[in-house]
Amino acid sequence: VRACPSIRVMEGLSAHELAIENGRAAGVFARPAHAATAPQPLLFKARAVVLASGGVGQLFAVTTNPREARGEGVAMAARAGAVIADPEFVQFHPTAIASTRDPAPLVTEALRGEGAILVNKAGQRFMTAIHEDAELGPRDIVARAIFREIASGRGAFLDARAALGTRFADAFPTVYENCRSLGIDPAREPIPVAPAAHYHMGGILVDARGRSTVEGLWACGEVASTGMHGANRLASNSLLEAIVFGARIAADIDGSVPEGRAGHDIAPPVIGSASSPDTPFVDQLRKIMASHVGVERDGSGLAHALTEIARLERAAGPASLFRNIATTAKLIAASAYAREESRGGHYRTDFTEPRAPWRHRTFVTLKEANRIAEAAIAALPAAQKEETQVSA
Repeated sequence: VRACPSIRVMEGLSAHELAIENGRAAGVFARPAHAATAPQPLLFKARAVVLASGGVGQLFAVTTNPREARGEGVAMAARAGAVIADPEFVQFHPTAIASTRDPAPLVTEALRGEGAILVNKAGQRFMTAIHEDAELGPRDIVARAIFREIASGRGAFLDARAALGTRFADAFPTVYENCRSLGIDPAREPIPVAPAAHYHMGGILVDARGRSTVEGLWACGEVASTGMHGANRLASNSLLEAIVFGARIAADIDGSVPEGRAGHDIAPPVIGSASSPDTPFVDQLRKIMASHVGVERDGSGLAHALTEIARLERAAGPASLFRNIATTAKLIAASAYAREESRGGHYRTDFTEPRAPWRHRTFVTLKEANRIAEAAIAALPAAQKEETQVSA
């Protein structure tokens, strides 16, 4: 990339808002990524904008995703008016190492493929009673089973002693090193595991060319929602999707966007000089999302989450860099509240089965998500509203 004469790499900057000119994406506003404050956002004009900003894992307390995966690209597009697709569908990987490390180290499914089993503190294997494929069942089913064992106080562990034993280090060196760095010897003891936010099936709605519903804006990778992954992605398909759509987007821009610079009618940024998003608000949000918008959800918990997200938004202020993070969290929670069924990565304990009326994708704008959130908050019992106000 660096050797290509037509590509200019700009490092140390983080984009927070799309530059919009007469309804068209005409660039991005950015600021130094690690600066506490910035006096004025920097404007980068462009004849086409491609968002490839990754997923949403860091909106949850436990995730395999890097620090940058906060869903800010989804929020940037949504605030510019883009349609967001399927935001409620979040895939939780069943087996991350349960520790305080952030992001959580992943324990590959290949270990279970080699014969490693899931047990609780008592050494009882629990997946055989839950799914015919036991540990090799679908990710959402295995993740929920582990979640319930942990919630019950029984804990969950991946036991590879019989399947691998002393071969562990040679067969799975990365997992082995991660375990050893946390004081775990996987050849001799079970690995404590927990579900972790891993992949977002939702994102910016794009067509077969990667075009969003905002003129001049394309999206690729996890920030986009092509519909290819349905309600529950199959492992590794996302890499193939990114490769294919990356090429399609390049060809589409090359063949359809005229040369020339953006004009002079770009609207000023809404997010102005503001403090870093790394505030106590982020930690609070991640705990709320994990507790109420995580592996298992219900209407009351989702409404409570929407109430808390609104509270944090008000506390942070409209110009805060936290706004993007809260916006994507709201889109996920509101769409999960609206979808009164369980399907794929979206599971509600108050609607445990798929329902025919919901056999379709979700298409939502930020304006619609705000309406859903307002209705959900209004429907909360008075006692819960008072409790939320006290906690604020």
